[in-house]
Amino acid sequence: MKKLLFIAAIAGLALACNNESKPSTTDSTTMPAKDSSTAAMQPAALKDGLMTMKDGKMMIVKSGAWAAMDSTITCTNGRKVAADGTVSKGDKKRKMEDGMMIDKDGQLMDKNGKPMDTSGWD
Repeated sequence: MKKLLFIAAIAGLALACNNESKPSTTDSTTMPAKDSSTAAMQPAALKDGLMTMKDGKMMIVKSGAWAAMDSTITCTNGRKVAADGTVSKGDKKRKMEDGMMIDKDGQLMDKNGKPMDTSGWD
């Protein structure tokens, strides 16, 4: 009985190993590579009120396009963003560095677009 069970197990294993299934159609070698140079040049839709420091100037998105900031903007959380890049709330101030961003809700983001820890401001 043990020999029969052993032979059946070996036969099942052999059949499983010889399974000739069709290759997956989602094979990464057949998919065309994305051109990262054009993706980087075409940013996602810009949200109005997004502000950034670029070449020492504060820029803001108005109607989907970048425009120079000419006055202080107050965010929904109370932070004030001056045209020189100074962000303040109460007695705390911070000067934005080139590439940093802040949205209309007052969330600061680093040069890579990752939210920054602003827990000391609230």
